[in-house]
Amino acid sequence: MNRDLNQAAAVLGMGPRKLRDQLRERGIINHQGELACRYRDKGHLYTETRSRWNKAINGWSHYGTVMVTEAGIAWLAQQLSINVIIKLRA
Repeated sequence: MNRDLNQAAAVLGMGPRKLRDQLRERGIINHQGELACRYRDKGHLYTETRSRWNKAINGWSHYGTVMVTEAGIAWLAQQLSINVIIKLRA
């Protein structure tokens, strides 16, 4: 199951803001919250494109959300020196 950063923070036992601050310090996401290029296509994190209707411009607004894979949770825990027990699905 893939998770956004808020959900990943809950699994890692920290707040979303603290997780984002830690990721910025390590250069995994930039100051705008976007995934750094060198961490794309590694199987841990990816950017999911989403859209929403924007009434102000009477059109769709598109944005990216950083998502974490199952392997990415374990990788993030290792990067952040957090002990996390992950249950694997059978």
